[in-house]
Formats: sequence, C-alpha cells, structure tokens
Amino acid sequence: MWAVLALVVTAVWATASVPEPACTDAAPCGPQWWGFGLFGAGLLTLYALCLHPALALVTLGPVLALVLLEPAALGDAGDLPRLGVAAAGLFGYAGLHHRRDVRRRQGAVAAEASAGIRHRAPLGPVPLGGGRIALVVGVLLLTLAAGALWQALRGIDRDASRAAAATAVSAEVTDRGADTITVTLPGGDSRTLAVTYPEDYAEGATIGVLVDGDWARTVAEPYDPFGWQLLLLGAALPGSIALLHRAAARRRTAALMSGPQPVLRVLAAEGKDDSRTYVHAADDHAGSQPLFSFYGWPEPAPEDTDPQVIAEEVRGALRGSEAGVLREAVLYGTPHAGAGVAVVMAGEHSVTVERSVTGARPEAAPATAGPRSTARRPAPRRPVRRTPSAAETAAGMTPGGAPLAWRAGAVSRAVGLFLLLFNGGCLWLVLHDGIGWNWLLLFGLPSSVNMTVCALNWRITADRDGLWVTGPWRVHRIPWEQLASVRSEGDGLRFRVGGRREISLPVTGLRPLEHRLHGTSRAETARNEIRALDTHPALRPDREASAGEQGFPLGPVIAVLIAAWSALVYLL
Repeated sequence: MWAVLALVVTAVWATASVPEPACTDAAPCGPQWWGFGLFGAGLLTLYALCLHPALALVTLGPVLALVLLEPAALGDAGDLPRLGVAAAGLFGYAGLHHRRDVRRRQGAVAAEASAGIRHRAPLGPVPLGGGRIALVVGVLLLTLAAGALWQALRGIDRDASRAAAATAVSAEVTDRGADTITVTLPGGDSRTLAVTYPEDYAEGATIGVLVDGDWARTVAEPYDPFGWQLLLLGAALPGSIALLHRAAARRRTAALMSGPQPVLRVLAAEGKDDSRTYVHAADDHAGSQPLFSFYGWPEPAPEDTDPQVIAEEVRGALRGSEAGVLREAVLYGTPHAGAGVAVVMAGEHSVTVERSVTGARPEAAPATAGPRSTARRPAPRRPVRRTPSAAETAAGMTPGGAPLAWRAGAVSRAVGLFLLLFNGGCLWLVLHDGIGWNWLLLFGLPSSVNMTVCALNWRITADRDGLWVTGPWRVHRIPWEQLASVRSEGDGLRFRVGGRREISLPVTGLRPLEHRLHGTSRAETARNEIRALDTHPALRPDREASAGEQGFPLGPVIAVLIAAWSALVYLL
C-alpha cells in the first residue's frame, strides 16, 4: 500500500535527520522507553493500516501526533522531515476514508443484488479453531513480554540502588576498546568499564565515575536494558497482532451470526496453488475472473451425513482433485473488503459449509456508475493465466531420455545479485556505524541470505527415481512415490513430501518480469512439467542423475563470503 510506503520512507528520513545526543555527566543517557514504545506503536499502526483500516482510523492520529511531538521520537527532527511525515499521515487518512467508502458501496451493491432476500447463515456455535490458537500464542508472547519488562525494570532498579550507595569520583580515560574504556581512578587504581559509545570518550579526558567496591560505571551511562527492550518489543508486537487477529475474526463471525444475512447465488472453487476459496459470479461458468477470495474453515458436517462420503471427499481434497473446479454455491453475508462471509457449496455427494477465517479480499474492482449515469460499464479485467493440466503439459513432452533439469535463469540470478549487494550494504551499515537502531537489521539477515542463495543457484533435477531439489544449504532427495504435491507461491516453489514435510525454494526469480519477457516463469514451467512426470510415469527419464547433475548448494560459499566481508568492514 502506497500510504504505508510513504509513512515508512518519511519516518526513516526524519529519524536519520535527528542528531544522536551525546552522553555526558550533566545529561546521562538512560533507557529510551518512549522511543521503544512509540516505535512499537508505529509498527502496530502500519499493520492496522494494511489489515484493520477501522482500527487505523482511530489510532493513526494520536500515534502520529506523539511521534511528531515527542523528543524521544521525531520531536528534534527538522521541519521539512516532520512535514513529510505529517503529509504521509494525511495521505494515509485519505486512503482509509476512501477504503471505508468503497466498502460501503460494495455492501450496497451486494444488498441490491440479493433483492432483499435474507436468511440466517447455517453456522453452528462451534468457535473457530484458529481463534483459540491465536489466543494461546498471543497470551504466551505477551507473558514473555511482561517477563522482559520485569527484568528490565529490575535491572534499572538494581543499578539505581548501587549508584545511590556509590561514590562519585573523577577519572582519566587511558584507553578505549570496542565496547569498553579503561580509566585511572584518583588513587591510581585502573578500572575497565563497559560503555555503549566508547568513541564519545577521548583518551586523556576526565569523566565522572561511580565506584562502590568492585562495582563501577560511568556517570554518563546508567544501566541500559536494550536487550530486554528488544525482547519486549519482539514478543509484544506479534502477541498483540495475534490477539488483534482473533478479535477481528470474532467480530466478523459475530456480525455474520447476528441475524438474517443477504443471500446470493454464486460459483465457488478451491484455489489450485493455495488454500483460498475463490467466489465467482453466478454466470461466470468459465471461471474467468473471481470476485473475491478468503481462507475458509469447514463447519461440522450434519449428523445424517454418511461418514464414508465425508472420508472420500477429504481424500479427494488432499489429492487436489477438487482444486479449481467451479461448484454451485450460496453466499451468506455482505461481501466487501474485510467482511466475514459463509459459503454453502454443492459437492459430489454432500454439501460443504465454509465460514471465512480471514476477511474477504477483492480480486477484481467492479466499475460503478457515476452519480449522473444510470448505465453500468463492465469492470476492467486482468488477463487470467490458466494453469495447464498435467495431461496438457505431458502432450508436449518427450518420453524417457536424460534427466531433466530446471535451474536459475538470468532474471533469478539478477535478483540474487541484487540481494547479495543489498546484504553487503546492510552489513556495512550495521558494523561500520557502531551499535544502534540499525542493528535491528540483523534479525532479517538469515532470511535475506537464504533468499539470496536460492535466487542465485536454485536447481531441480528429475531422474528415473525422483527429484533432486537444490536448496540454499543442501540437496534434497524426493522419490516419486513420496511426492505429494508441488505448487508455486509468489516467486517460490513448495514441495510437499509424504503429506507432512515441506521443502521450499523461497525465491526462483521475479515472476512479473519473467511473464513480460517470456510469457511464463521458470518456476511455473518446472511446476507444470513435474506434475506431468508425477502423473505420467512413462515420461520420466530412463536413468539416474549423476553427481554433477544433482546440483551443489551455494549457501556455505555465500556464508563464507559474507563472514569475510563482515570481518573486513569491522576491522576497517
């Protein structure tokens, strides 16, 4: 979303313009509670701006005002960066109001289409299983955050007690280390003190030191619970998000079960490459454009349903035989962005009822008539890329022969090279400028390195007995009889092995660019041909892949290069 991007860019710009205060005896540093709190509130607001616009309408203004006025945040930034943050906030507000108006229009169109027909949704009183999981996860994370807060406050109190009993003396700085300084006390005793910013203490300078027996610290730098604050932030944010997710799900379900809902006749289908339920117009028998989609949760089957029928449909769903098949359905609820709905779908032997776990996500924006026009224009539709069936793909393949291989192409390697340079720049920023907020980038380094290696060197080889999948760190062996499914998600590929284990290639290129250049992507070609080989054993190669054809993981090599670069930056 453009509003989120604008807020992030302007906030980073304003933060970079704030001068970092130096720690002095007259103005000690101390823990930055307001800064951490506002940083967490800002991240939660960005999350709400994306997924919970009604909540963002309430929280965006107060959080933005505190961030702009509080000295611990952007209160000391220049006028131009603060003006940029304020403009981005107003842009976000305008977008939120627009989304609210669009939801109202979508609800009005749905109510008009239902012709006043309303019925209660056929939902039981059984709560959603995902809600309980979110509640447990949220409570556990918030408990961990409370423990981190207690430890931080305990450390501050312990430091304050020692400082109150200590004697303040003047000492001379004689040496500096990476995160320590060595001082000489008036009696000639030498002490090594841990400090956060050793570069602020020049050799030969006289500073204030608090001494209490074997305990000593500088006056300018009291105890800073930075580690506990990071743990507090890292636990409180996902914990709060989990509880917000559960609260939103309960609100959607309560609205859906509050009374009679508009009823619409539609067509519905399960997604081929994901677990979403896609809802089409009742006359869209070709399945050319879904109206919206959601992640669904099946309702308990009626008591008179044959258990054998249920078991057969479950096995069919696991095999993916129902994926992409349009079925007649009845929709309960007002379908708009973020709404809760229920769908009753006609199966081969029984009826399936699904309620939405997530809010409805529009897949097409229907064009609405202007205020002075009574004619409706058809909505612009994006071209739909149909996934060929295994039989269609098999018709263009040659049986037998040497092992087949799909590997990283020019686009994928360009993405990997960009990510490698990006990682190098982040490491320079983190290690060259000393300890600070930029160290938070280290949390994303493992995932970024994983994607970098995969984009540079991913490879899949199919031979007589199965697949060799070269991931970032190892080569996986998947026998044909254990391959349950292969699907593409975004720019990556996922293999399900034996029904439980999953092997993932997170980045295999840049799908929009590959579509523009070649009409398809290498990952989609690999997915389609692997499905054809799995379904038609006669097409499989007639020999095993040699060691050179199986692939070689590049992760250890990139890890050594990154470690060498980190050491070079740190020593410079």
